[in-house]
Amino acid sequence: MATTFLGYPRENGAVGVRNWVAVVSVMDNCNPVTRTIARTVGGCIPVTTLFVRGQFGADLDFAFESLAGLGRNPNIAAVLLVGLEPSSTEEVARRIQATGKPVEQVHLQPNGTVDCIAEGTRKATRLSLQASRARRVPCPVSSLVIGVECGGSDTTSGLSCNPVIGRMADLVIAEGGTVIISETSEFIGADHLFADRATDGRVREAFVSAVRNMENLAIARGVDMREDQPSPDNKRGGLTTVEEKALGALAKAGTSPLVGVLRYGEAPQKKGLHFMDAPAAAVENLTALAAGGCQLTFFGTGVGNPIGSMVAPTVKVCGNVNTLRTMADNIDFDVSGILQHGEKISDLGDQLYAYAMDVASGTQLTSEVLDIRETAISRFALSL
Repeated sequence: MATTFLGYPRENGAVGVRNWVAVVSVMDNCNPVTRTIARTVGGCIPVTTLFVRGQFGADLDFAFESLAGLGRNPNIAAVLLVGLEPSSTEEVARRIQATGKPVEQVHLQPNGTVDCIAEGTRKATRLSLQASRARRVPCPVSSLVIGVECGGSDTTSGLSCNPVIGRMADLVIAEGGTVIISETSEFIGADHLFADRATDGRVREAFVSAVRNMENLAIARGVDMREDQPSPDNKRGGLTTVEEKALGALAKAGTSPLVGVLRYGEAPQKKGLHFMDAPAAAVENLTALAAGGCQLTFFGTGVGNPIGSMVAPTVKVCGNVNTLRTMADNIDFDVSGILQHGEKISDLGDQLYAYAMDVASGTQLTSEVLDIRETAISRFALSL
């Protein structure tokens, strides 16, 4: 079993599995300029956002912190912030600069789009040239923070791809690494089982409270999670109850103890298995995991979901033979042998672990090659 991968050590001790320059929008009105700069300069990725302008109080602070978390991700070698004006841009910049990575800024006011694109292109070019000097070196598995998620779930999810991801997660943790499972609403119906894995009462209560608050929020808005779940595509895939769906989703967490509970986009401060309180929608959740420092995310899918994270490469794992045929262009790892040929979850989990080391060392994924990637930071209050 591999104990190292080839990664990019960062100034603050973290390790990247990619070496991108992130061109980051500080607010939604900067997105066109951000995309143009990133498209023009090789080695850059666009990290866009919605809202921010007009947000206030805790919600604004949350938006700034999430954007900064994406910039702090170890896969990012340097950051170019595209802002409307200096004060809001500086608010994000100062939250990234503690990592020691280069952070540059350009602004739309008073330059306008043409001059802003020109200045940003020059700065991004210098950052990309500087980043290209980095070389991969052997790094310990203990430096990995891996997210686990599922979407487009069906009967094959809980029986094949999710348990395989769980086996891989246990192996990463056994090597001293960190795993984050999220999607709070997906635990309803099996939350008591996961709560029993908490290492102490404080962790247990934090997890139970997160699930309870999510369900109460839905009820306050006139939604009964136990009636509205599973979702229509889940039901078409054969899932019949919220408990059945939750048990399948829980399988991604393997068998390790739960050592911590995180806010949306919060980075873990200790090794082991963590739970992050975040919405289940794929793009929002992938964004939260990346903002929390995940270098990779493993995404189990039954009926199919092609989307990946812009910042944290997203491995699509599937055990449904029909989806593997119809969505072959979007699946990275095939575990259909479990249901088709009686292959062992443990064996395929070991193979997925080996594949994780390959991806961490530079092997690309379908969502990267096809650029099927998106970013969406959750919003928790109305804008002014």
